[in-house]
Amino acid sequence: MVPRHFRSLAEKLKMIGEARASGASVAEVARKHGVNANLLFVWMRQQEQGVLVARTRRSRPKLLAVRVGAAVTEPPARTEPMSGATGRVEYVEISLPDGTCIRAASAVPMERLEQLVRLLRR
Repeated sequence: MVPRHFRSLAEKLKMIGEARASGASVAEVARKHGVNANLLFVWMRQQEQGVLVARTRRSRPKLLAVRVGAAVTEPPARTEPMSGATGRVEYVEISLPDGTCIRAASAVPMERLEQLVRLLRR
């Protein structure tokens, strides 16, 4: 098994720049630098989304406390209820350390929730 090689942010940006150059092949750039082309595509997508960050062996993702509770029978404030077969409203609730609480009805598209999480991480 080949040990993992962690790339610096500068290395990732260099490879992304080469891959985005006119007439460049992502597969060729990846092969030149010894990375999988799919990984280079991931880095490119992360850069587009503004979430490409430097990681080190010692860095660990920040974890948030999660509490799973029973579904409520009343909709959260300012949202339209999305009742299932049981008549219970399903929603996602995000509680931040400063006391801010965000509730999203289950009808909110996953893309919107992902955007919200990216904004909260800034």
